[in-house]
Amino acid sequence: MWIDTHCHPFSKAFAQDQEEVIRRAREAGVEKMIVVGFDRETNRAALALAERYDFMWATLGVHPCECDQLTDEEEEWIRETARHPRVVAIGEMGLDYHHMSFPKEIQKDCFRRQVRLAKEFDLPCIVHSRDAAEDTLALLMEEEAKKVIFHCFTYDYAFAKKVWACGYYTSFSGVVTYPQAKAVQEAAAKGPLELFLVETDCPYLPPQSIRGRRNEMAYVKEVGEKLAELRKENSDSLARQIQKNTENLFGL
Repeated sequence: MWIDTHCHPFSKAFAQDQEEVIRRAREAGVEKMIVVGFDRETNRAALALAERYDFMWATLGVHPCECDQLTDEEEEWIRETARHPRVVAIGEMGLDYHHMSFPKEIQKDCFRRQVRLAKEFDLPCIVHSRDAAEDTLALLMEEEAKKVIFHCFTYDYAFAKKVWACGYYTSFSGVVTYPQAKAVQEAAAKGPLELFLVETDCPYLPPQSIRGRRNEMAYVKEVGEKLAELRKENSDSLARQIQKNTENLFGL
């Protein structure tokens, strides 16, 4: 059994065939899915899907490229809705110094507010971090965040060791299947499996077999099988460990 810990099936990319995409995922052995919001509209879309399907759960947050959407009203809505039984994390949140849609200090404030929300409800933080490794980890440590997922981990083994030393999780996406992603593959091959998750981030970041096409939740299996290959481990036993990690962390 595979669990996609980060997907966006509410995306406009699935507007014409959302139900078929979900069905294909289930047929491929993806038995549970974490649907991740990242702004006002998608937070509500994620929750609607989690209420509709008993194998989906929602997360609520504001992406660093959408910082202006973390208004006082939206923060209060997230606080109230975090008590919903289908909500299992806060995020995605974090820092993005690649796109720099907002200045660093604004991003950090938006990030910090959401970390504190997650701590308030003892929920995991789903963290987006791009070209901002050290600042991301420093803020999480300053805030004494306990439950953290570095979603779509794309940093190297040296930084990964710092993440694992904090007890934080690294979640691997289709990027780990790319031939040129040697640094990510080294981290995936050497890290502690008990701190690993898998995801698609669909419709983005398709695995190597479908590069250039739309990604779907069904392809999380390919990510998991690549991890097994890199680690020279049995795919089924690796899937069981990652399933255990995911269910324990999110309380599924």
